[in-house]
Parts: sequence; structure tokens; C-alpha cells
Amino acid sequence: MTSEFKTVLANVESLYDIPEDDLIGEVLIPAMSVADHARVGAGFFSSQCLAQIAPGLASFLERSNGAVELLISPSINDADCDALIRGALSPEEAIQNAVDRLLEEAALSQHALVHHTLDCLAYLVAAKRLVVRFALMKQGMYHKKLWLLRSGSAWTAIHGSGNATSRGLLVNGEQMSVDRPWADGSASQARVTKLLSRWDTQWANRSPHVLCIALKDGLHVVARRRTGTVPPSIDDFWRAWHTDHAHGLAPPLPPGIDVANPRLLTIPENVEWRTGKFGHQGRAVDAFLGNGSRGVLAIATGGGKTQTALITAVHEQDRHKGPTLVMVIVPSAPLVRQWAEAIRGFGVEPFQPSTMASPRRRSLLEEIRAGLAGQDPFTAVILCTQKLFTEDEHMRSFIAELPDEVLAVLIGDEVHNLGSAGFVTKAPHRFNIRLGLSATPTRQYDANGTEALFQFFGPPVFEFTLRDAISAGCLTPYNYHLHEVELTDQEIAEYEDLTRKLQRKGFVGSDDGKDFGHDAQVEHLLRKRRAVLEQAQAKIPALEQLLDAAGPANVARTLIYTSAKPVALAGPPQIHLVNSTLRRLGIRFHQYTNKETSSSSAAQYLERFADGDYQVLTAMKVLDEGVDLPQTDTAYLLASSTVRREWIQRRGRILRQSPGKKTAELHDFLVVPPQLDTTAARSILHGELARAREFASTAENEYDNDGPREIIGKYETAL
Repeated sequence: MTSEFKTVLANVESLYDIPEDDLIGEVLIPAMSVADHARVGAGFFSSQCLAQIAPGLASFLERSNGAVELLISPSINDADCDALIRGALSPEEAIQNAVDRLLEEAALSQHALVHHTLDCLAYLVAAKRLVVRFALMKQGMYHKKLWLLRSGSAWTAIHGSGNATSRGLLVNGEQMSVDRPWADGSASQARVTKLLSRWDTQWANRSPHVLCIALKDGLHVVARRRTGTVPPSIDDFWRAWHTDHAHGLAPPLPPGIDVANPRLLTIPENVEWRTGKFGHQGRAVDAFLGNGSRGVLAIATGGGKTQTALITAVHEQDRHKGPTLVMVIVPSAPLVRQWAEAIRGFGVEPFQPSTMASPRRRSLLEEIRAGLAGQDPFTAVILCTQKLFTEDEHMRSFIAELPDEVLAVLIGDEVHNLGSAGFVTKAPHRFNIRLGLSATPTRQYDANGTEALFQFFGPPVFEFTLRDAISAGCLTPYNYHLHEVELTDQEIAEYEDLTRKLQRKGFVGSDDGKDFGHDAQVEHLLRKRRAVLEQAQAKIPALEQLLDAAGPANVARTLIYTSAKPVALAGPPQIHLVNSTLRRLGIRFHQYTNKETSSSSAAQYLERFADGDYQVLTAMKVLDEGVDLPQTDTAYLLASSTVRREWIQRRGRILRQSPGKKTAELHDFLVVPPQLDTTAARSILHGELARAREFASTAENEYDNDGPREIIGKYETAL
């Protein structure tokens, strides 16, 4: 049959322009006629498309024992929905109706498929010759247009813009591509392989972005879809599921989600955490459990802090044997999205109250309370931002009032942020288990905050440094490029003037990055003085020269960190200057600041960057903590913070591993005073060299000719 399949597709075009070209007659009908397996994905589906491909579909049903797999959004018309209901809920009646009216010699005829499409649709579902699943998304709608047909071991893919409707296949202005790997080469093979892999992942509910619901269980979703214009989302489904579960019902799970208890965290089978390059995770879990289930895990970026924490939560849950609440607190919305994906990978859909209005949050907490009311094992996971937790008294009261039978687990991500008085003075002590995560848990220059943090969570019990992560193969090695930029006379004069004002206010120490504990006027002057260095005018032309030398077309997967401080001297903000430079060079970019992270399109910007639509993201005070952009391999640090934690976090953004990524490139700008004849000038250079030494110490090119150590040594000698 494979040779016949290849023969009927031997002379097809690679691209079909509808309605001018006959995709149905030249591709779909011939291929379906000799196929033994068919998969169809569509944003919009109509039973009328069955009539259009009737000859091929009738032959497929007669020759093959397989079923057509159909994955569609809930956007179907009432007539088709009613036919699906008949087939799914009254299968015996639908089959008997087909026997009486539609079948010829126990098979559907072309005539029946053309003239009785709704009855045929009901019959195909009832006879399990058509397996329908509805696809829900986190946001938006499932919008694929895809036909995957197989004969033997040969697959072909027909994909493009045309839905599985009569208009999509015959009338609308659409384009559909045809991939035949055996004839079209390696690029075609790669596309078909990817499409098949994605189908398998989504059909089996292993994708964090798509939830497939079996036909019977999804019909109520379709009914709800009729009453509104916004497609139901994954969260809508799970919210309804948990409501049913909390009221003592036993709602069915979507296909592929099959664990002993649907609300228990489970370590995925493919996770290696005791051996291999992530063997440190097992040691971290043991260290935490051995310290009475209190403590901080200081694991570098790329070392798997999130996974380690969830594995720990699984162990705590399994030891408890009763209801468990896991509260995960993160500092930002992008981290909420990343944690949500990770938690789903462990088999539980997290509750995410941070985007809800207060009345809806209270209702959600009551649902969770009901779910935790029994004695049997049951795990609920709440994922929220630090801001919500510290500001919502009702949320904290909910934790404090949990029954004694509930094990309360707290996971604090980027836990150094939780050393602030806003958290430690309000955090409920009801949490039995307290796990902190941070590459740098010590709050720099804040001994009191660090002590309060460790008193609440427990001390650091395990450390896995960035050097450890690179050595173990968890992170990508990097080269460190140090570019000297000289302050202008105006800038050094402004810096020294601010230094004198600070001295008159009683500040005579070196600037250690501390933004608290000083007089308000001192803090203001310190920020202004730091801004002079972060926004040194020579950085912009130096950046432009580097990008121009690399070739604007070659710039890709790049982050540019800019100063978030108010403008030190006259002129526009640094990020505007960078954006103008990128426009001038013709480099595709998007700005990513607090404004963008709080918008509904935040995830889309990161996805488009990951896909290569944007060559560069220009960042200001974001993309520091934990945000996972593994494709990124280049960063330019214009904002040279004095806070060591920020050095490590920004460097960490480019060290995540990704296919094909062997080495990352970190560009830093060393601010150099024009002369070293004043105390202020030497202080500037001392501060700049401290950061440069840190970055150089784990770089691949540390001691290369013209490498960072050569530049550092030159200025150390000068000092």
C-alpha cells in the first residue's frame, strides 16, 4: 500500500492556492483512498468537508480498520454539535439508523457521505471510526489547519491556512502546502517529523499549551461556547473540574491524564534527578529533608531549582498521606507562567489567583478549602505573586485557618525577595514545610533582612554554584567580552559633585549597592550617582559599533540590559537611545520592561523572541529573576548594577542550554574615568573591576590574548 500511496502523490504540487487549485481532487481524495491512518487538526470543522472528500473517505473506511483522529476547537455549528451528541451519547441508536438508511454492504457509501453528512457524522462517531477531541488553549483558540495521512511507514502532511470546512477547502482564498518526505528532501522530512511529534504530544496531553478533551467530556464545553464569543480556556475547564471534584463528584479526566489520584503531584517518569548532570537535585532534596523540612536551596540558574522544589513537594506529600496544600510564591508574572507549566508537568493544574478580582479569589479559596476537607490524599497547588500574598489579608487568613489535617507546604522562589519586612512580618506560621530557592539567598548588605529570612525558612542547606552548573553540563560555557568606555568631562564632574554632596550629608563610604538604611536624601544622591555610570554616553556608540561589526542581519537571540534609573544628565532615557540605534541598524527588536510584563501580551513577546521574530529584546529592570529564555546566547550589559545578585541573574539568562547552543557571549562595558588622580575616580574603577573579576572568573576566555584578564590586569596595575 505504501508504493500505491507514493504513486498517487507522485505528481502533486508543493503548494495549492485555493480556490484556483484543486487540493481536494488532486491530493486529499487520492491520498485518503489509499491511506491507513488519518489525523486532522482544525480550528474550525464542518461535517460538510466529509462530503467534499467522500470518495476518499469511503475508500479509507472500507480498506482500513483505523479511525480518523480529529482534533478541533470547540467552534462548531449547532447541527454538527447535535450530530456529535447523537453519536457520542446515543451510539446504538446512531448505528441502527445507519444500518437502516446509510450502509451498503456494511459500509458507508459515497452517496451517503455526500447527502446525509450529519447522520454519517453521528454514525462514524458511534462506530468509533471517527475519534473526536476538542482542543483548549491557555489563551486564544486552537487554530491549526492540518492533515496528516499515512500509508505503511510513509507520512504526508497537508498544512496551511484552510480549515476543515467546505469554505476552507473550496471557496476562501487559502494556501495549503504538501510535504512528501520521500520525494521532497530533508527539509520536508523535518517539517513532517515536527508536525507528527507535536500531534502526539498534544493528543496525549503532554503539551502545556493544549488540553485535549474527549468528545463526551467536551460536549458541555461546546455548549458553553455557544453562549459566548470567547473560546473556553484550559483554566475554564480545570476550574469546572475542580468545582465538581470539590462537591464530591468524580469528573472524568482528559485522555492521557491518568494518575492514581488526579490531584496528587507525581514526578514525571523521564526526570533524572538522582544521577547524571542533575544528580545534585537528589542531594539537595536529601539535605532539605534531613534538616527537618526547613531551609534554603542555593541552586544556580540552570540547576533546576523549580524541579528540585517540586520533587521535594512530592516527597512531603507522599509522607503525609492526607490532604496537602502547596503554596508557591514568585516575584513576577513571567515566573508565574513558567512555574505553572512546570507544575502541570507534575500532574496538577495550579490555581492562579494573581490575575483574579478579589471576589473571584475568595470563591476560589472556598473551592480549594472544600477540596482539602477530606481525609484522603489530595493536593492543591496555589501559585501567586509575592505582591498578592503580602497585600491580600484574606489569602493569608486562609492559610492560617487550614485544618490541622492539611499539610501546608511553602515554596518561596527567588527567596531573597521575601526577606523584606512586608513578607516576614505577615507570613503565616501555619506552613509546616518551608523551602526557599535562590541562586543568591543572602540579601547583600542587609544582615537584618537575611537573618529574618533564614529564621523563617531555615538556613541554606545546599549550594550548587554557577561554576558547578557549568562544570556539570547544566549550563552553557560563555565568553566574557570587556569593552572600555571613558566618562566624559561632564560626567566625571557630575559624579564628583554628587560625591561631595554625599560627603556633606555624612556619607563617606564606598557605594555598595545598598538602597536602604540611609537618609532619604543620601539614597537619592546615591541613585543619581550610580545613574551617571550606568548611562555613560560612550556606551551607546560602543554598542552600535559592536552590533555593526557583527552585521545587523547576524544579530540574533540577544538581550540588551539598559538602565532603569532616571536620566542622570540631559537627554532621553537610555532604552530609547538603544531602541533608536537598533532601528537605525535595521535590527528587529521589542522593548521588554515592567509595562510589557504586566500586559496580556507578555508571553507572546517572549515566544516571538524565542521563534526569531525579534532579534533583540531591550530590557529595563526585568528579565533578571528566573525567566527562562534558553535560546538566548548573547547579552549586552549597559546597566552595570552594583548589586551582585543582578550580575549573576543577568549572566544566567544567556547560559541556559538549548539545542545547537555551544557557547554564550556576554558583553560588558567597563566605565573608566579619564584620569585616576582623584579618590572618586579610583573608587569608580574599583567598583567596575569587582564586577569584571566576577564575570571573568568563570569565563572560557578568561586568560586569552585580549581577553578580560588582560584588561583587568592593566587597570589593577594602574590602581
